[in-house]
Amino acid sequence: MSRLSWRPGDVRLSVAIMHHPVRGDAADRIVEACRPLVARVVTDPAPNAVRSPLRTAKVAWAAIAEGATHHLVLQDDARVADGFADLVAEAIAGRPRHGIALYTDWISPQNSYLSRLAAVAGSPWAPLSPMEWTPALAFLLPAGTAAELASYLAPIPDEVTDDDQMMARFCRERSVPLLATVPHLVDNRGMPTLISGHGGRHHATVWAAPAVPPAGHWDVDPRIDEALAARSQYRRHDEYVVQVKDSRCSIRLLRPRTGEPGGNEFCWYWDDWCDLIGVGGREVTAGLAACLDTLDHRPPPRVATEIWAAGYLLGLDAAQVRRGLSAPLAVATPGAIRAAVSSWVHAGLAAPLDAADRAALIELGSAAVALGLRRRRPDPLVAAGVPAGAHGEDIPHDNPYHHN
Repeated sequence: MSRLSWRPGDVRLSVAIMHHPVRGDAADRIVEACRPLVARVVTDPAPNAVRSPLRTAKVAWAAIAEGATHHLVLQDDARVADGFADLVAEAIAGRPRHGIALYTDWISPQNSYLSRLAAVAGSPWAPLSPMEWTPALAFLLPAGTAAELASYLAPIPDEVTDDDQMMARFCRERSVPLLATVPHLVDNRGMPTLISGHGGRHHATVWAAPAVPPAGHWDVDPRIDEALAARSQYRRHDEYVVQVKDSRCSIRLLRPRTGEPGGNEFCWYWDDWCDLIGVGGREVTAGLAACLDTLDHRPPPRVATEIWAAGYLLGLDAAQVRRGLSAPLAVATPGAIRAAVSSWVHAGLAAPLDAADRAALIELGSAAVALGLRRRRPDPLVAAGVPAGAHGEDIPHDNPYHHN
């Protein structure tokens, strides 16, 4: 059955919810929110043992309902968008043979940026990094592939704990194409983590609520995916992501052939290294002062510069992606741009700011994105005479049981 012949009614979705008893009735609330989908709660088979998401994931990925075309595994700290059952069926019909994440974490080193990039470029699909951990909070696969994943996970020792890393390794070895829905259909409810070392606040990068995607949102030409995927495949030395962390905007060049793990956050300050992605620092900040003059409230100047730089670089990157497309793509809505910038503001600041400062920063960053979308920049490698993909497939081999 071809992609275009799939309809939401063709999707028969099996749902399992990973649950630990210390979370009380959290899973029951997700069961109700998923209706009319029938979600099965899969409880940790050894809840008093050392905590291991992998132990429960093994059972959850094997819990595929008979006759299902696809299988979704949710974790019990998830919350789903209103109208979830219909939305997820429509999304699956748009990309029925892919692994689909319904969530990316707003501070993940690569996938959060790739989700923001897709949102600003106007795409409902964000191709994900082949090296970063799979967003295990809400992830689905075709039923046959899900059964293969269950068999793959079964012999791995529970002590490995990190189901998301093992899922990423499986998808990489099987060449399973990975996409995230944009906007995300699942958010993290912000419950305390059960695993040490995984603290902090966790939420969706581009959350669907309160607005939900309209009918037909997911059915776009798959050539869009190819153009966006070229941004983070570890094949070119100019692949990069932009991050905002501790009130600082940084650029991370992905550096293929170095063997750096997908979660490594070795970054450079944007103003020192933006020339490597084809733009000068003065151009980045050229519109900042004028935009600040239009705001009713001025945020702290240093943070304002960092959010402006991140927004401008994101808009510039999205403009470059759009120019390389062979198929038309809808213009990003102001709501999508604001959602992408908002998660940067809420997750990336070193110290909490009041509501007025945050609102001003979101307005400022959104304006910077819009300005970047209107600008043109050269491809630095093409300008140097190096064709795209010239460095080949440079994905490093990782230790199968080691979490970096």
